[in-house]
Amino acid sequence: MSALLTQYFENYAEASIARMKAATLAVAYYQRIRARLDNREDLSGELAIIGKIGPKATMTVVRQAITDYQAQVAGAWALNAQLQEVGKHKVSLTVKDREHLPRADVDYYFRSTAGLVKIHITTAGENYKVEITAGKNPMAAQMACIELEKQLTFIALTG
Repeated sequence: MSALLTQYFENYAEASIARMKAATLAVAYYQRIRARLDNREDLSGELAIIGKIGPKATMTVVRQAITDYQAQVAGAWALNAQLQEVGKHKVSLTVKDREHLPRADVDYYFRSTAGLVKIHITTAGENYKVEITAGKNPMAAQMACIELEKQLTFIALTG
């Protein structure tokens, strides 16, 4: 398929995995802090802010941080707003007990007068697979991909 589309969606997958990984690490960190605070450990030597604001306020901050970072895990696969306007975007995350990162299943559909371009991304850990299909007619597929490339170029120039 198109080298530009492949490169764009590979970069998108790599950046999304990196965001998801960073947010997942932060969630785990704050969950450990919360568990230690629940056990009434004195963390003021490790976290100086606890001595200033107290354990109750720290627990509120920790809970909010966990919520915020969990939202970042879910939002790691957000696609450019302009690209979402011209196509359909669907993300499914699956959490497996023995895996650190959720598995992502991402679909993006772009319909043009020349045809439909389907992008499917699947992940397992830090590995991903990008599949781009645009139908069986090679000429229509090429024209549909060119239309999507034009949209990507326009977004890059305006954003």
